[in-house]
Amino acid sequence: MARLEALAQTRLGLFSVSDATAHGLSSQLLEHHNHAGGRWSRVLPGVYQLAGLGPDRRRPLLAALLWGGDQAVLSHRAAGFVLRLDGISGIRQEMWAPTGHSPRGIIVHRGIVGPDEVVTTGLLRHTTLLRTVRDLAAVLNDDTLELVIESALRRDPTSEGDLVMSGRNGTARLRRVLGRRPFGAPPTDSELETRYLQVIRMADVPPPVRQHRVINERGICIGRLDLCWPEVGLWVELDGRASHDRPKALLYDRHRQNEVAVRLQWLPIRFTWDDVTGRPRATARFTEDSYRRRAAWLGHAQPP
Repeated sequence: MARLEALAQTRLGLFSVSDATAHGLSSQLLEHHNHAGGRWSRVLPGVYQLAGLGPDRRRPLLAALLWGGDQAVLSHRAAGFVLRLDGISGIRQEMWAPTGHSPRGIIVHRGIVGPDEVVTTGLLRHTTLLRTVRDLAAVLNDDTLELVIESALRRDPTSEGDLVMSGRNGTARLRRVLGRRPFGAPPTDSELETRYLQVIRMADVPPPVRQHRVINERGICIGRLDLCWPEVGLWVELDGRASHDRPKALLYDRHRQNEVAVRLQWLPIRFTWDDVTGRPRATARFTEDSYRRRAAWLGHAQPP
């Protein structure tokens, strides 16, 4: 038992029936300690967890892999969680495995993933970034898939042309969502930027330019604008949920904004996470109104 528990400690406190058998434990002994206050408890058929462990968000995913066996691979939303893709929240035990039968709570997609589409992060075996996005296209709605795609392109900007594979489930949705972005455009810099782009599709404004670099007279980049409309001299600054926890970064942003505003004579408008996610219609209206007023001020259109 000591050797078995030492092995489990290297696996987030988990072990399988086959591990127990290999260490000489009988099924009777295994069940003898499987109770409240015992040395371990069963978390899935054939998978046990040591008692007294602290929480770890990886543990349910590793337990699913131990249940699934050597050919099981975390996929879809589980792989998206491991890869920290935008739009994937919560932990879902989801995998490709040779069998379609699964205990309650585990989603199994029946099939085997080739070795060239499998990677390992720490203790967790999962599909590659490209394969994960393709798989997610079959199970997510368009807006959530857009969040996933932008964050994937942030990791690998060269993958945009490789995302679509004809004949796969979700190909039509992938093409449709990719059609929302100009081909080759820089990925958004954050989940908030992607959500803001989704919000302003309700507004009567053209698509903004992404990641616009501002260069001074010495050829030095003094700032990069998240999103902007150069034709009317308007740009957007977005404050993420954790911006209040980064006072130094926030102070730097304010100094940068002042320098860019003076140099370009453009108008900045600023939104928070709550503005974008909690008040999307008001944010869209404010953006449209700001665009129209700038256009009118510059003589591009008649004042409203």
